[in-house]
Amino acid sequence: MMPRRAVLAAPLLLPLAAPCLLPLAARAQQPWQPARPLRILVPFPAGGSFDVQARLIAERLAPALGQAVVVENRPGAGGTIGAAEVAHAAPDALTLLLGSNGTQAANVTLYQGRLPYDPVRDFAPLTLVANYPQIVAVGDGWPADRSLPGLLAALKAKGEPSPFGSSGNGSPTHLAGEMFARALGVALTHVPYRGQGPALNDLMGGRLALMFPSVADVLGQLRAGRVHAVAAMSEQRLALLPEVPTLAELGHPGLVSSIWAGLYARAGSPPAALARLNAELVKLLQAPELRGRLEAQGFEVLPGTPEALAERQAADTLRLGAVIRASGATAD
Repeated sequence: MMPRRAVLAAPLLLPLAAPCLLPLAARAQQPWQPARPLRILVPFPAGGSFDVQARLIAERLAPALGQAVVVENRPGAGGTIGAAEVAHAAPDALTLLLGSNGTQAANVTLYQGRLPYDPVRDFAPLTLVANYPQIVAVGDGWPADRSLPGLLAALKAKGEPSPFGSSGNGSPTHLAGEMFARALGVALTHVPYRGQGPALNDLMGGRLALMFPSVADVLGQLRAGRVHAVAAMSEQRLALLPEVPTLAELGHPGLVSSIWAGLYARAGSPPAALARLNAELVKLLQAPELRGRLEAQGFEVLPGTPEALAERQAADTLRLGAVIRASGATAD
């Protein structure tokens, strides 16, 4: 039993002890601060649309966090090399992935149980970054009418499948072509490339009949007249191509396809780190300066909650999985 003198003295000690507790409480309320530089891994080649987004984000995220943010490209195997590296990184929120509906959704079905990571289990969604709709495109050497009826008539009149190019087996640019061929009853042969650059060269050179690229990836060629948009695979007309009708307007409302980019951390990263990263990323993506730069390049900037990104990923895993199974596509 505590002596009576100690009991009487205890209240007098509390005011002296209370100030010692304040620094601990203040530290507990401070937002997460990274102790080392961050890396954003881009699972696609340097110079592409994903690389552009990552570098613009890194440039602005670094001062917001008070740490350097480095972009590293890890292309190959449909994005699986870069995604797997983040999936096996330390859960400290210092290694991020700029993933896509390819790496985080389509690859689940495409790799048929051979994927070296689990897109749900191994990643913590941070925010959707951007969506970029695709178009039906022909090269400047296309001899026929460049309207959708003219394109379909020319394709059907050939009597043999026409080649269309993509950035690889199971990529959104491949799956959009499969959807288009099935829905419109035209015979197409898929020609996979290692990236959109080589495919675009063959489209402009007349070796491919058509492609289904994102606007962001062909904006320069569209403006130069080397590539022509027949129709947009979006729900509404695109701000950068207001004269191009959507496939929905042309009587095919189900033919919608786009590529999206989202930022992820390693699953198991500290909740405070994930919350801080989401807050900073949403803030910088909503800033007029960065939003304007991205929109001018063909990106629809759509930052939001981790839950919204997870829902989009889940929906595309089912939707793209069905397209892959119907087409018989397999990984490269």
